[in-house]
Amino acid sequence: MKRSIFTNMVIALLLLLTPIIMLYAYSNRTSSRVLTGEIVKAKRTQVESFVGQLGQMFAQFDSYQKMLYESTEVRNLAYPDLLSDDLLHFRTLKAVSEEINRLAGYGGRKGVIAVVYPKTGMVIKSNSSLGAVPAVLPDKDGFWGYEHDAKGSAFFMETISNPAKNAKDEEPDLTVVAKVDEGEIKSDLSEMKNNGLEDPFLYHPGYSPIYNYTADQDLIREMLPELNPEDTEGGFEPLLIRTADGAYQVHMEMVQPLGWYLVDYVPIGTIMAPIKRNQTMFYAISGMMLFMACVLGFLLYRSIRLPFRKLMQGMNFIEKGFYTSRMKDPPKGEFRYLYHRFNSMAARIEELIEDVLKEQIRTKEANVKQLQSQINPHFLYNTLAYIKSMVELEEKEAAVSMTMNLSKYYRYTTKLSSSLATLQEELELNVNYLDIHRMLTDDFEYEIAIDPAMMTMRIPRLSLQPLIENVIVHAFRKPVQYGAVRIRGSLSEDGIARLAVEDNGSGLTPAQVEALQAKIRHSSSDRIDSGLQNVHHRLMLLYGKQSGLALSVSEWGGLQAELAWKVPDDEAQ
Repeated sequence: MKRSIFTNMVIALLLLLTPIIMLYAYSNRTSSRVLTGEIVKAKRTQVESFVGQLGQMFAQFDSYQKMLYESTEVRNLAYPDLLSDDLLHFRTLKAVSEEINRLAGYGGRKGVIAVVYPKTGMVIKSNSSLGAVPAVLPDKDGFWGYEHDAKGSAFFMETISNPAKNAKDEEPDLTVVAKVDEGEIKSDLSEMKNNGLEDPFLYHPGYSPIYNYTADQDLIREMLPELNPEDTEGGFEPLLIRTADGAYQVHMEMVQPLGWYLVDYVPIGTIMAPIKRNQTMFYAISGMMLFMACVLGFLLYRSIRLPFRKLMQGMNFIEKGFYTSRMKDPPKGEFRYLYHRFNSMAARIEELIEDVLKEQIRTKEANVKQLQSQINPHFLYNTLAYIKSMVELEEKEAAVSMTMNLSKYYRYTTKLSSSLATLQEELELNVNYLDIHRMLTDDFEYEIAIDPAMMTMRIPRLSLQPLIENVIVHAFRKPVQYGAVRIRGSLSEDGIARLAVEDNGSGLTPAQVEALQAKIRHSSSDRIDSGLQNVHHRLMLLYGKQSGLALSVSEWGGLQAELAWKVPDDEAQ
């Protein structure tokens, strides 16, 4: 089939735009990779720079500590006997104090530098307004350790003693202490945040992180399980961590003097912002090209594609059964003729469908009445004989009762003006029927348990009577101690109504039940051999193929016959 002009135009536009889009996709992928690499490199360089600043601060304290440790004045104060008089002792003490304050003032770093003389109890420190030197120093000298004082304040501290301390040696002569409070670290981290980092913090496995003063602590705590410096083997590549708030790229570098890690994270959206700007520009240009293409194809669309689409919509309506559909506002040109021919065709189809539906309705009504008419009484002679016997025995009440039950029964069964009746009316008929048989035989009893909501539902006339007749004729044919019939009705939540009749008769084997069920369901509607087939096909005609009669073994060991049908919407509560 030849392609339409509109289709050819669309194909030409696609062939024109496809190479451009492919070229952009390759360029965008390349630029995205390059931009991402540059952003990662810049962020890593930034983190390394701030790590260097922290490392330099602690390295300066290391050098100050070493200078004090090697100072002659500092060592002389450890041995007061070497100082000849108090004036010399005072001058030495002043010189050491000035040296400590001078060293502490370099570089604008805030921390405590102190010399502790354990044997004399003297402590010389850089600034009394800062955090005090802990009352108890570590048992061993060590590099920067993370400690807490009695008040719970955290700090980093390093000590050098002369002689060197260990756990078993005697008390040293002097100990040079360098201490940086956690608050100073937080201030440095906050300054880093102001100077370009996103949200830096210090981290070491096994310790609580050290945050900057404005850190998003909840987000950081969510990231911590993903941080495992031991798996990096020295190469701290950026990590991609996904949280409930989104994805983040995390950078981590070790501060060598401390053994802690400076960590900073960047939202992926921030990294992708330049790329998205490029994409937005491309989409804008592509949109303009598509707009021009649409303008070029507009006339073709209006003159061919739009009328054709309306015609297709009309055909779809006809296919779905909306035979009243008509084409309106016919365009100029050849499509006007097609619109008129379509409307003529739809009108003719509507007429034919109406004729067919009317004929189907007439056929269905005839079938229902034919099926209903096949239900004939089989006990007329027995009841007449019973009445005759009661009259001869002068049992007037029994004869009158039987006559009234028989009259009501035949008045109902011979009423063909309507093919439907309420369940209440059906039950009244079957109560009359059961009472007649109890008068005739007096060898069974019955009970009725029906959901009250079902009483007003309409079902085909004489739907229940063949089921009860089948019980009386067949179930109690063999000797039983005493017969019992139960009629139950229920309505499920999915709108399926069920009406069951069961007995305690001799029943059938499962194979016999299955064979009888197959006979009922597979017999043709033009050949109805029994009342059960009659009822089954009437329900199918009125309520659809999912409705009908089902047979099974009852709880009493006899047979259960159950009617099931979908309740119409106008009857559903």
